[in-house]
Amino acid sequence: MIHNPVLLTILDFLHQMATIAWIGGMVFNLLAVMPAATKALDPATAGKFMGALMKRVRVIVYISLLVLFVTGIPMKIASEYYVAIINFDTIWETASFVKHVLVAILALLALYSFELLAPRVGRLASKGPSAELIQLRARQKKLAAASFLLGITIVFISVMMKYL
Repeated sequence: MIHNPVLLTILDFLHQMATIAWIGGMVFNLLAVMPAATKALDPATAGKFMGALMKRVRVIVYISLLVLFVTGIPMKIASEYYVAIINFDTIWETASFVKHVLVAILALLALYSFELLAPRVGRLASKGPSAELIQLRARQKKLAAASFLLGITIVFISVMMKYL
């Protein structure tokens, strides 16, 4: 078990920064960037802008996931509430399990969005407007909304766990 407060502080700081970068970035993109780009830019330019932006966001998300994984494991093990990897004996352990399942789902949604959906949208967008493109962009919006809700839920559970 880790008892070094300096090491735990550094791990927690990095963990919080990765959470802010990933989930905070998602919130900012959904509530500020996407609406502004849609309103201020024509559809083709907005699509190009969002494509370029998401290439950068993708790197931030993947780095954040790596940092969350690398810092989260020792932090969980160092917690006074930690019993085992999967344990439902306490509310804290149950909340931790639910939070990590939601993080895994959110990570899978990010992978799907970045690696499968976005390239497909980009290929279709380069050919011009189509019914399929409209359908895929609608799927992107629904995915962004679902990811937003998952992210907010994860942050809420994380905060709740501090008081259990």
